Amino acid sequence: MENFYLENIERLKKKFIHQYNMLTYCIMIILIIVFQFFIYIPNMVYYLLGGLIFLFYSNVLIKNRYSANQIIRAYMIIAPAYHFYIMLTFWNNSISLFATLFPLPLAAYVFFSKRSAFLYLLYMLGNILACYIVLTVFDIHFPRYTHNEVIFADILNFLYTLAVIILIFIYHEKLNTYKVFTDAQSEIVFNTKSVNEHAAISDINKSVKKESTIDQETVNEVFEKLNYIMSTKGLFKDPKLNISMLSIQLDINYNYLSKIIRQKGYQNFNAYLNEYRINYVKKLMSETDLQKITLMYIYTEAGFSNQTTFNRVFKQIEDITPSEYIHKNFPSQDIQ
Repeated sequence: MENFYLENIERLKKKFIHQYNMLTYCIMIILIIVFQFFIYIPNMVYYLLGGLIFLFYSNVLIKNRYSANQIIRAYMIIAPAYHFYIMLTFWNNSISLFATLFPLPLAAYVFFSKRSAFLYLLYMLGNILACYIVLTVFDIHFPRYTHNEVIFADILNFLYTLAVIILIFIYHEKLNTYKVFTDAQSEIVFNTKSVNEHAAISDINKSVKKESTIDQETVNEVFEKLNYIMSTKGLFKDPKLNISMLSIQLDINYNYLSKIIRQKGYQNFNAYLNEYRINYVKKLMSETDLQKITLMYIYTEAGFSNQTTFNRVFKQIEDITPSEYIHKNFPSQDIQ
């Protein structure tokens, strides 16, 4: 159960990262337009464009390779450093520059700890101090702009900062819900083991026996919705898909969902998922020129992470191997 909540905490953090990126993409594109057509600052246009490209490609490369915490920490280090040149450019013209750094310690507090919030606060202040020192010590001059020229950019920066803060607070509430459940579950497990583990198991079994049968209409309705999101969203293609993730999508208890799947004739969720994936594999085989693709493409597209598991599941369901199935049903085609 604890893993269930931890998985959903990770999922929420990844969702926050995605929405933060979308928000940042939008503000950077708008600012590029502003500095290109309204306040012509070519260096800033190139700088923002480079940052936009870097953010997009780095997000594509790392989003599935690292944990949410690692990605958030990386962003919180890189973003202020990237912002340094922008602060230098508009130091004498805009006060909104500092506002965009304010969410930094707040995010550290929400996603990590009070100590992290304090350290990132120091990092934020250090960036501002370094900017002041560079402008004071070194003879660097940037063009001055009037208040009317930078006011639109200021408004955009304040709105962006406000949106990020609101986003952080929204996810703070959502994460707290799961953290409470995780802490409570850990405490229950600890107390149960220390007092009487067998008694706890007995109580669980009693509660399961008391659980009433779900009426067929509800079973059919939920199962239809399950099949709909599996097909339209392609959830089965995710090798890490589990029943906990699906229960979140359907907004129902995962034990309840498991019981519905069993009532529809499946041994468990994995049996349902494997049958769904194998049916999709057969669909790909029938619709694709097998001479132009590999078997690896087919089974990975269906959500299998390796060929050994795919072969075992395929034979378990179809009573023949994938190669035998292809030879039997598509004798004129050969697959690698």
